[in-house]
Amino acid sequence: MEEPVIEKKKSRFIGDIKKQSKAIVMILVSILVIAIGSSYALLRNSQVGNNSYTINAGNLEVTFKDQETDALTISNMYPMTDTEGLTQTDELTFVVKNTGNIPAVYNVYIEETSTSPAFKTVIRYVDKKNSGEYSDVKVLNDNKYIDEKARLEVNAEATYKVKLWLAEEADATYMNKTFRAKIVVDVMQDFGSTLLNDIYHPKNTSCTNYVEEDGITYISGSKDCIDFNYVWWSGKMWRITAIYPDGAMKMVTDNMITSIAFGENVTYYNKSTEEKSYMFQWLNEDFLDTLYNQGADVIDTTKSWNATMPPDTNMGTKPLETDATMIPTTISPIGLLNSYEYYKSYQNTTSRNGYLNIGYYWWLLNLYSSSNVWVVNGDGNGANNSPTISGGSRPSVYLKSGISLLGSGTKESPYRLSDDYDEANTDDKVYTRHSGEYIKFDTDGSSGNYDNAQLFRIVGVEGEENTRITKIVAMDYAANKTNKKFASTDTFGASANTQSSDYWDYYLNNDWYNNLSFKEKITNGTYYIGTVGIIRNYKLAVCSTTGSYTTAECLSDANKRVTTTFTGNIGLLRYGEIFATQQGSGSFSPIEMWLITKFSPSNVWCISEIDLGNTRSITSMYGVRTSYYLKSDVKILSGSGTELDPYIVS
Repeated sequence: MEEPVIEKKKSRFIGDIKKQSKAIVMILVSILVIAIGSSYALLRNSQVGNNSYTINAGNLEVTFKDQETDALTISNMYPMTDTEGLTQTDELTFVVKNTGNIPAVYNVYIEETSTSPAFKTVIRYVDKKNSGEYSDVKVLNDNKYIDEKARLEVNAEATYKVKLWLAEEADATYMNKTFRAKIVVDVMQDFGSTLLNDIYHPKNTSCTNYVEEDGITYISGSKDCIDFNYVWWSGKMWRITAIYPDGAMKMVTDNMITSIAFGENVTYYNKSTEEKSYMFQWLNEDFLDTLYNQGADVIDTTKSWNATMPPDTNMGTKPLETDATMIPTTISPIGLLNSYEYYKSYQNTTSRNGYLNIGYYWWLLNLYSSSNVWVVNGDGNGANNSPTISGGSRPSVYLKSGISLLGSGTKESPYRLSDDYDEANTDDKVYTRHSGEYIKFDTDGSSGNYDNAQLFRIVGVEGEENTRITKIVAMDYAANKTNKKFASTDTFGASANTQSSDYWDYYLNNDWYNNLSFKEKITNGTYYIGTVGIIRNYKLAVCSTTGSYTTAECLSDANKRVTTTFTGNIGLLRYGEIFATQQGSGSFSPIEMWLITKFSPSNVWCISEIDLGNTRSITSMYGVRTSYYLKSDVKILSGSGTELDPYIVS
């Protein structure tokens, strides 16, 4: 007989457990078949500890009273009518208290964690707050919220009580199955109305963590101090870098999103001619399309990007604001940090120790000279390079004033935009999720231990409704960082003729594929090869030989470009694709890796250890990060899609 669980456990956005009894309160659910027609009963009991336990959610303290009188201890219960459910005397009780130093806004809801079947359509519940009346009956599938956007003043607390039951219409589908759920408390902060100093609490209280200039508050400090400005939005981790007098925020991605050339010249965007750099196009076409809820409710369209060249080459010199180089967010919703903004991020320390130094090479927005653009090098120092060199892109965005954030702001519990919250439900298909979210495979379906499972990231979704397939890329390198030749020619897939495992294309689609624990979850996909040559536009811009076209015509018209494809089970990302770049650190420490894109006959693109795009001979030996397409029926079992709490899929 299966036995576990409604768990009252910490939210994935909640901090560490402060105090917990040896035996956490558990509501054990077991369904017994009664040999009287088709009826059946539920037998519920509980394990009870001796103490209450407390968890933190940002500046809120949530206490569950671990006493039998406050636990759901319903025994020998049949599926019941709402009238019967309402007359139960058993109820779950917990207290939310604001232990911070500013007023708190928060949500409380029930999240089902059952895998199969999903109970949410047959779970009924009511709740009440403090001395109020019980709510109308709610169906968990339709309304999971116990309280939404509730407010607590400093030191105030709220007591919640919940009654829950199985609906009368529950059928044999739920016999001998377990309903699992948890209470989630999400904390919101309103940056538009709250002083920065009241919100931010660095690990080391002796750290200086911000500087102010012209009314702008810049977050500035070292990596060991700045752990309070993480935001998880649209499948990407961001860092808040500045807050403006009107409450708007500027953010930059925590890591590179791709590696491309800045452009044919140093101009990001020419307002008079409307000439667009490669970077402008990629940010405001390819990358912008991966953001959900990207409209005016989120992105501040009243701001501008300063792409001006500073008066001198000192990183700490502020660029002047000229009409020609101030690019409105109405033209470029997404941009990059400029040289002075990067300097502000480490003004209280050194560039090497600054919190935005990630050990890779990435572009800044503005000119260094008439021929070069500012960059951050692998040591974290400001430098410059030709715009035709390929380097990392860390997109930046202005968020509107007054946006509320859920969470604690740490990497483990990042903020989320309250008006943009898009949670995956159990049994949702992976193709409903977003570019950038993380997944792991449930390869055995029983142990529930995925610590050693490989981590992947969603690149994008292709196809029509109900037949959509999801492209993913591995975070780590194949075969424990093995190096191999690219292929027998400059075209991925060519080694099928030689059938040699010396080449990545053949090895991956044969030896590697045959040993995959999740190969039944993947399907053949189409990988676009094409060529990115001396003109390093990321749009696979090789002109057709059947006509006479200018470079501009070729780059702007896909019908004039030549693109070849590879169709198979395992491929590689292409030049300029989302996440065709170095990712992460630690176990994912970088090695040079192949992309699938040609450069010239016998040469293919690679990404170096510091995230510079290089071209290498196909006989060179480098690593790969594998890419796959998931079938449309692959579903989510649990998780929130972040790197530290990836979706577990099956």
